[in-house]
Amino acid sequence: MKIGFCGLTHLGETLRKASEIRGFDTAIGRPEECDIVFVTPDVEDHDDLSEVEKCMSWAVDLPIRIPVVLVSQVPPGFTRKWLKKRGNIFYQVDTIIMNRALLRATFPERFIVGCEDLRETPPAPYATFLAAFNCPIVTMSFESAELSKLAVNYYLARQIEATNALVAVARHVGADWNQMIPGLRLDARIGQRAYIRPGEVGGHLPRDVRTIERLLKEALAA
Repeated sequence: MKIGFCGLTHLGETLRKASEIRGFDTAIGRPEECDIVFVTPDVEDHDDLSEVEKCMSWAVDLPIRIPVVLVSQVPPGFTRKWLKKRGNIFYQVDTIIMNRALLRATFPERFIVGCEDLRETPPAPYATFLAAFNCPIVTMSFESAELSKLAVNYYLARQIEATNALVAVARHVGADWNQMIPGLRLDARIGQRAYIRPGEVGGHLPRDVRTIERLLKEALAA
């Protein structure tokens, strides 16, 4: 099965390499010869989606038999508008972290897939791709999937902010935060992978926090 990509920045290159590791052909060729096409430009700010718009404008002109899967980080409502141009479109939440991107792309914990009709199964090429990674697949609406990506980063950013506040309290009362970490991680509600090391809310976390806060303001004003 041949997989095509539009927008081979960091996200796209990572998914391309992961696809090759899982046995798929990602050779550059004529797009109409592909069995599935992923749209993957990196997004630094949700106020500038020009590269994603450009790639999607190209992708919607592909033959309708080819599933188009948008993986770029976009705000809720972005994917659905392309259904006016063509069907067979999906939104897939990426799971990569910058310092171990290829590992997480090759061995994802789960796939979150946004689709138009929850009653239908993904078309055969996309279903074959998803199955190759041997992980749970959670399907939902476009908006739910898009918001899921933002929600994950929002939770993670708030964990870091909470940790920084607690570290300041620990210093104030004479506690040692590093001594506390092992005990906190053993609480199943916090867990081994919790973001309980102090630091900056970096990477793409601030982008998604800003978008969630904007949407929250809109919801409260409605």
